Amino acid sequence: MRNPCPFILTVLAGLLAVGNVWSKEVKSLPVKQKGGWCRITSYDEKGTKLPRVLLIGDSITSRYTGAAREALKDKAYVTVLSTSLAVGDPALLNGVKTACSQYTYAAVHFNIGLHGGDGAKAYREGFPDLIGTIRTNAPGAKLIWATTTPCRGEGGMAKRVREYNKIAAEFVEKEGLLVDDLYGLVMKNADNPKVLWDGGGLHFTKEGTVLQGKQVAESILATLPAEP
Repeated sequence: MRNPCPFILTVLAGLLAVGNVWSKEVKSLPVKQKGGWCRITSYDEKGTKLPRVLLIGDSITSRYTGAAREALKDKAYVTVLSTSLAVGDPALLNGVKTACSQYTYAAVHFNIGLHGGDGAKAYREGFPDLIGTIRTNAPGAKLIWATTTPCRGEGGMAKRVREYNKIAAEFVEKEGLLVDDLYGLVMKNADNPKVLWDGGGLHFTKEGTVLQGKQVAESILATLPAEP
């Protein structure tokens, strides 16, 4: 008996095939944090008298931005890209391109390390792309890599941070980038509860956040032209 609806069956087969392709594409996407976020904030957005710097990072960066801005007052304007996107995620590179396209930056201070993504292999493969994307889209800017801050304890995220910092250090040295050792800053104050973690063991007290922001500003100021 002749098939009475060959066209319908053909369309259904095509849709199923496309559905399978989409399914494969979704499965191949990088692991994203539930409730992931990405924000770009520019302060003194119309300012032109001072050099502008870009801070790239996660919630740690968001928290020390205020202290960094205060230390950079009358010396530099600040734009911040804060995100939960991990190294190895193409969406992170898109965010970096967008932030870089908005201004000409004198320096880019960046760190992406707390959010795990697809693990160490993806981090190692994606880190050169992060450096390359910043360099391509912020030509002329001094690049400063900030080591990822430690977490409380020895296992889990704390172990991953150490592993990611070690991977990043290989590329940072190879590319001749400047380093702001925030990990070392925290560890030097390991006996001072005022500058260590809050209750979650990931973020820091107000005093610790201010200390980080001041060091971030110092590392940036060292790259800016001396005032006349």
